[in-house]
Amino acid sequence: MTSSRGIDPTTLPCDVLVIGGGAAGVGAASAAGRAGARVVLLERYGFLGGLATTAQVGTICGLFLRDTTAAAATPVGGGFAQEFASRLQRDAGAKPLRVDAGLWVLPYPPPAFARAADAIVSESGNVNMVLHATVAEARAEGRCLVQVRALAWNEPLLVRPSTVVDCTGEATAAALAGAAVENGATDQAPALVFVLENVDPGLAERGLIEVRRELRRAVESGSLPALCERLSLVPGTGRNGRLALKLSLAPANPDLPLWQQVTAWEREARSLVAQLHRFLIEKVAPCRNARLDSVAPQLGVRSGRRLQGRARLADEDVLGARKSPLGVARGCWAMERWGNSPRPEMTYFNERDYYDIPLDCLRAAELDNVLVAGRCLSAAAGAMTSARVIGTALATGWAAGTAAAFQALGQPLDDAVAAIRQQLIL
Repeated sequence: MTSSRGIDPTTLPCDVLVIGGGAAGVGAASAAGRAGARVVLLERYGFLGGLATTAQVGTICGLFLRDTTAAAATPVGGGFAQEFASRLQRDAGAKPLRVDAGLWVLPYPPPAFARAADAIVSESGNVNMVLHATVAEARAEGRCLVQVRALAWNEPLLVRPSTVVDCTGEATAAALAGAAVENGATDQAPALVFVLENVDPGLAERGLIEVRRELRRAVESGSLPALCERLSLVPGTGRNGRLALKLSLAPANPDLPLWQQVTAWEREARSLVAQLHRFLIEKVAPCRNARLDSVAPQLGVRSGRRLQGRARLADEDVLGARKSPLGVARGCWAMERWGNSPRPEMTYFNERDYYDIPLDCLRAAELDNVLVAGRCLSAAAGAMTSARVIGTALATGWAAGTAAAFQALGQPLDDAVAAIRQQLIL
């Protein structure tokens, strides 16, 4: 047995450091690896997928144009997001589904998403994946982020990258290194997904009518908290008696620090799920034999910190379906704001249209070698309610990873933009 005064950190040099292995991080690491860059991918869980897997979101939004009349879904564009979706459809038998107002989603089993993410990153080459890794420090010198400290399975790591893509969902590394960010935690209410088995399959087909009726009575009588009415169906579930439900909570308290708010949310949501499970068994006939199969390991937090970048995606850009010659990702999902109402507030733009997200919305203003992707890109609060979805996160991740690789390898960013835009063409 040997002993020492401490644990010396392992040093990992790389061209591109990607922090966060959710949808955006999967896109970024895959893009940078395929471009020939040496990539380190840090992910805090033991598997990839981010909220798509840990929060068991269950549907990918933002892949297809809104269309109330078409018999089949139309992709918003080509590129990595569609490649990933095609793989998921092939491997998991997933099929696009039209929901309200002509919006199309792709339902998926969360384990299949994790498998597809792992496979596609591994096949990209040059990616050193580090699981169970949490960033604790990011240090900048001048206008460059030069060093990131992390713990990987409780052992210290020191990463020295040429470029960084922050896909944490909270702009964590960018903020720690001194980039300007804004706190959007109060913009949207979070949700917790849970799955019931042995439910009457007709319940989903009827739109949870019996559930909603009994919940209203219980809330009015005071036997259930009002938040229990904020229950909705995860689209594409309900077949074979397996039903995924989503319970939305109240938006954040602005007087609480975010770490304290998230802790309170998690505890409250799991307590409410336990009450709901008992109530559904006792009061709703189609759920009389229901069994609680699983509860998502993590709350689905819809908004948090986001970058104040070199450009900002405005609400008008989304609603006007504005295009840009520097656009590197396409957004097509409606503005979907979850607030204090049991249902989201939806704001639509024209059918069969999309908006562009320019590269500068992914670039830190103060740091020349830091990009972001996913729900921490630079956007107004309303615009983020559209751009945060999984399909768009896959696309912004790919764009940021491509740009980071080009920059690390000494190639002009204009060439990266041209290459990305060519891939988006169907």
